[in-house]
Amino acid sequence: MSKLATVEGKTASRRSASCLGTTLVLAGAPLAAQQTATTPSTPPPKGMTFQSGEYTWKFGGYVKVDLIHDFDEIGSTDSFDVRTIPTTGSADPSDSTRIHARQTRFNVDVQGPTSAGPFRAFAEGDFFSDQNGFRIRHAYGTVGEVLGGQTWTTFMDEEAMPETLDFESPVAFPLVRQAQVRWTHELEDGNYFAVSLEDPDSDVIGPTGVPGKAEEPLPDVNARVFLKNDRGHVQLSLFGGMARFDPDVGTADDVFLWGLNLSTKLATFDKDDAIVQVTYGDGVGRYRGGTTAAPDVNGNLEAISILGLMGSYEHHWSDEYRSTLGYSWGEGDLPAGSPTTATEEVSYGFANFIWQFCNRAWAGIEYLYGTRGTFDNEDGHANRVQLALRFDL
Repeated sequence: MSKLATVEGKTASRRSASCLGTTLVLAGAPLAAQQTATTPSTPPPKGMTFQSGEYTWKFGGYVKVDLIHDFDEIGSTDSFDVRTIPTTGSADPSDSTRIHARQTRFNVDVQGPTSAGPFRAFAEGDFFSDQNGFRIRHAYGTVGEVLGGQTWTTFMDEEAMPETLDFESPVAFPLVRQAQVRWTHELEDGNYFAVSLEDPDSDVIGPTGVPGKAEEPLPDVNARVFLKNDRGHVQLSLFGGMARFDPDVGTADDVFLWGLNLSTKLATFDKDDAIVQVTYGDGVGRYRGGTTAAPDVNGNLEAISILGLMGSYEHHWSDEYRSTLGYSWGEGDLPAGSPTTATEEVSYGFANFIWQFCNRAWAGIEYLYGTRGTFDNEDGHANRVQLALRFDL
């Protein structure tokens, strides 16, 4: 599977005890009450909230520092991206340590009424760009059932992401933020469906020695159906699109892309929950940061078929302590004309322990293990331990 992976570790404070006390008003029911299925999920309801007429302003985010120790060589020091694991013959076993605060993020959320329905504008950024620069994660607005801007793709299930200390998080389930226009229609009992047009950002490999360029002739068309039940939810997502390689001489070569993602998050015992996701399709790796299409033995463009599986379980030892265990695996059916070093199979396993020592801060430790196999049957692995300390605004 070529270039699979991506996500941010998702956490939520679950303890009601106070940490240091504050004179600021914390985000609560007035803001949460305006949330609908139209708007994507956002960070936990913390932060500083201010009222201005009919509009509520919330400023939030968190400060997070990570200490990362690698026992094997890997190309991504700040996140556990298994696509960057060297394969057999190129690995240089050596320990390395890194400390950074790049996952720190800030957001602003404005909500209120309009003549056409509830209004919301949300923007968030972090420092995971070149040279620790501030970058946009989310920037979107909604009025009624219409959303426009950049946020999680409609194809993914943002309610079914396991909690990791690692910024990358498990490989092999859809996760990307991109520009889009989305329409969401709410049904009864919290159920809804949504349809969107989204930015068709594909990674296409052209035939060897043939000059040309990759193009996206049409936007992606995505849809999801979200169904709640007594123990959680089930979501089915679909996407369709097109990728193209346009040679400098000759006719452009187009391929149709499609994919499906079936996901669920269910409560098990007490506060525990389990997550399962299955992803499959031609070119669906584009929603994992992977290669969309590559040439076959005759040099014709072919969408890469991919299967991805992910499962996790979160256990609460007490109100203060919790752990999550998870594993994901993905494999791509690479066309014969793919580069020999292209990633064909990846896996990602993790286990963590988190101490929620107050309602606005936690500390944790996590073990990570990953593997990568390439088209030429080479393989590699990596082990990592990560410690983190996070302070929620």
